[in-house]
Amino acid sequence: MEPEKLPDFINYFRQLAAANRALAGSFVHGATGRIIAGSRSGITYPCLWLETPTLGFEEKDGTAPLGKRKCAFVVLQKVPNDDYAAQDAGWAQAEDIALQVLSYMLRDRKARKFSFSLNERDLEPIATITVDNEIGWRLEFELAQYAPAVAYDATKWQPVP
Repeated sequence: MEPEKLPDFINYFRQLAAANRALAGSFVHGATGRIIAGSRSGITYPCLWLETPTLGFEEKDGTAPLGKRKCAFVVLQKVPNDDYAAQDAGWAQAEDIALQVLSYMLRDRKARKFSFSLNERDLEPIATITVDNEIGWRLEFELAQYAPAVAYDATKWQPVP
């Protein structure tokens, strides 16, 4: 995986959702509007939602910039809005899946597939205001990787007179 390339980054989480038995491939990525639209058109729950990451840059010595993706994933579970026992079970299931996702990422970090940092981030509870009555857990993290796509490539430019 080349996490500096957005398609590779998204595909990593798509494959992770497919490999997890509880998620069974239920995956969506995008900004909040996309998940809200998805909840109206049909999502299989539980679902792994990868928020669209930001890509920031840092220069240390004037050479290749270090690109940092600030990211978050959310595990969503649909629950009935009037059944507190089912909601409690949904919270527990979504938390367990979120911890499974994190353990998979930690395994891949140890295997040096990519580098990420939790930076003392919380696994925070969320509840959406959609017709699906979704609850879940959200975790922010950062990926740090040199960003070769920032390197100047003269073949992509017209000569300036």
